[in-house]
Amino acid sequence: MSRPSCLETWRRAWTLALLLGGGALPAAALGLAHGVFVASPDQPEDAVPESQLAAYVQSVGRDVAFVYFTNNWFRSRAFPAAVVRRIRARGAVPVIRLMLRSSDEVARGPDPTYSPARLLSGALDADLRAWARQAAAEGGPLYVEYGTEVNGDWFAWNAAHNGREAGAALFVQAYRHIVNVFRAAGANNVRWVFHVASADDPQTPWNRFERYYPGGDVISVLGVSAYGAQTPNEKPIATLRAQLDAVLPRLEALAPGKPVLLLEFGSVAGAQPPPERWAEAALADLTAGRWPALRGFAWWNSAWPNGANPAHFSELRVERQPALAAVFRRSLGHPCIRTTLDLTPDFPTPAPRSPHAP
Repeated sequence: MSRPSCLETWRRAWTLALLLGGGALPAAALGLAHGVFVASPDQPEDAVPESQLAAYVQSVGRDVAFVYFTNNWFRSRAFPAAVVRRIRARGAVPVIRLMLRSSDEVARGPDPTYSPARLLSGALDADLRAWARQAAAEGGPLYVEYGTEVNGDWFAWNAAHNGREAGAALFVQAYRHIVNVFRAAGANNVRWVFHVASADDPQTPWNRFERYYPGGDVISVLGVSAYGAQTPNEKPIATLRAQLDAVLPRLEALAPGKPVLLLEFGSVAGAQPPPERWAEAALADLTAGRWPALRGFAWWNSAWPNGANPAHFSELRVERQPALAAVFRRSLGHPCIRTTLDLTPDFPTPAPRSPHAP
């Protein structure tokens, strides 16, 4: 007996949810939204090069439903209006990493300017309010995340840099504070994303991603990152299946019914198995509907140096790898792949209360 298609899997899952008293998604929303993150070594990560975005779309033979991109505050605290408009002009939805950080270096301690404690003090409220008002003025849905991969200690908002046991609670309060500022500024078109790495790092009780969750009255969408090799000589390489089989049950238990986006996945050229084999297995599981809560995915279409030796560079750009592009072209022709993103999350507009409030 053949395995049911992704659409049939989702229909069964949501029919069961309806029978059990939950909500059901409209048929048009079923499927996987195709997204991408684009960046190159010769431009800032925030640039979202139009030429690279076009090259990716041409290589894979399918347009994108959403574009995932970075807004680094060490470069500019302004709302990225020009990038948002370019993404919308091509019919896609912007999904923004609101990166409140002083540099793009791996964290060595709390951020001197953008720590959760400083956020809570109100020191950044004026800039947050200005960003929120511009987001509201743009209109249309915007998906925004604070605290990307919060359970990874490579970012300064991780609890390892903010008091460990107390650090997760501080992050929750900071996230809720940001949402309070946005809602007070009228930015009700912003849907908030809680984005975790597929594995807690470090793997300690105080760093479990559940400790960082700001609450269902704040979060509309869950996000996850799951990579194969990130350098050419990395071994062993975890499959997407192994990672999502481990993390998705935890996310679904944490926030039942919330849609999930695979916001970052990829594997580099030069690794074994090669990226086309890793991606082929990953895309086969995605299009088979193995994970019904998953509603979209974005390949990390980027490259970066690892020292001076070009042989050690990390290359994930599909347009630079014909075998990988061929895998994407075959996989993205599947009927469950969508070029629209309509998660239509229900979320309250009143300012959230602290989870610790009586």
